[in-house]
Amino acid sequence: MIAKMNVVFVLGFLLMASAFASDNSVGSCETNEECTPNYSGFKNNGTVATYLRQYTSQLVDKSFHFLIMSSAFNMHKLDRPGFEKLYRKISDKAWEDAIDLIKYQSRRGSFGYLVQPNKKGNYAKVLKTKELSSLQFALDYEKTMAKEAHVIHRAISHAHSNGVSKGEDYEHYDPDAAHYLDEKIIEYQSGVVRDLAGYINNLKHFTEKEAAADLGNHVFDEYLASVY
Repeated sequence: MIAKMNVVFVLGFLLMASAFASDNSVGSCETNEECTPNYSGFKNNGTVATYLRQYTSQLVDKSFHFLIMSSAFNMHKLDRPGFEKLYRKISDKAWEDAIDLIKYQSRRGSFGYLVQPNKKGNYAKVLKTKELSSLQFALDYEKTMAKEAHVIHRAISHAHSNGVSKGEDYEHYDPDAAHYLDEKIIEYQSGVVRDLAGYINNLKHFTEKEAAADLGNHVFDEYLASVY
């Protein structure tokens, strides 16, 4: 009886081993000289990696935009410490997100180099901005980045049936990368968009009377300085 059980166990083990051996995604390192962490829809020059590479570059560009804008509020003719701190924080967060996204791509077996961002920067524009217009610019920029993150998330979190052989992963489908965007990028963006929209409405209220506009900007700047 024990001998029969041993035979059954060995046969079962052999069947499992042959099943894994027939799965190209598991046994690929046995047939290729180079083994990588690539799996599912994430390939070094694949759709997912291209999306993330582009978004990383956009984050770097965003960081420089807001760094320059923060310096515009730290000049003798426009000394607004609160606005400076707000835009410096946004700049630093974009820089940190870009670095973290490069690390994520590296962990998945890709090269996180930078490319030409989709949204070309106009750095001269942010140097000429004022209090209210700067908040409006910031909100538009954040919404653009958030929409782009949603487009990427939608593209990589849903599998489609075009041109896919049975048993193969979809080229663009990668739930791990979608989860990363959810946790690290998208959730934070919704809070920032809400805050900036609130700041714009409050500042409009403080400065709606032209005679009190300077005082309203000053009071609101002090509020930002206390928050950031």
